[in-house]
Amino acid sequence: MRVLHPVHPTETLLFRGKYRYLKDDLPTGDVETWQITRLADGTEIVRADLDGTSTRGENLITHFRRYPDGRPHWLRIRYRTETVNAAAQYTFDKASIRIARQSEGYGRRIETLEIAENYVIDYHSMIAHDYVWRGYPDDAEGEPRAVPVFSPDLWEADDEVLKGRALRFNITPRREEPCVTPAGVFNQADSFAITLSDGVEAVVWYNKKGIPLRWTYPLKGYEFILVAFQSGNEISPSL
Repeated sequence: MRVLHPVHPTETLLFRGKYRYLKDDLPTGDVETWQITRLADGTEIVRADLDGTSTRGENLITHFRRYPDGRPHWLRIRYRTETVNAAAQYTFDKASIRIARQSEGYGRRIETLEIAENYVIDYHSMIAHDYVWRGYPDDAEGEPRAVPVFSPDLWEADDEVLKGRALRFNITPRREEPCVTPAGVFNQADSFAITLSDGVEAVVWYNKKGIPLRWTYPLKGYEFILVAFQSGNEISPSL
């Protein structure tokens, strides 16, 4: 697993796993490896490595730090394709994000993006899709809710790549149900239906710790699924 910053000896490994990306039920070749650690003060660090070298040549390495209460602190990204080599850091405040980014061949850009309070972060790695589980309000009581979302833009051209977007996604809880994955059967998985800002619909399942188990785009044929998972005392030297 490639990382932006190595694991410090003071970090405790909580979870780690692997996702496979599929199109029309067939593997695309893209594989994501990830892990979540905790510091002594309760801060959590989520590292992810999306390796698409064998397919479209896209590689995304992320390092996300969140406060003990789950609020985002900062995010660092390295994104590479056949034509793009870019990096960025996002520092999260209550209702704004400070963005420092640079794409190879262009100057460094510093920007601030205003956003609604209580926003969540979608930074494209599958493990980052816990934002639905984390972002659905406790007081919504099963009703659909529009949730503010910040997302770095991977698909802009030239020096606009990794700029930030303020979006709103509609989230609707579904009933608990078993979720079967290659990593195991997860009984009473939490499930949600999501409508993205462009109208695309998705369905997702989580375990009780908020780990994404499976994410599907029913009308597009894409699916991202957990194929390996370890937690707590189950963690071994190899995944």
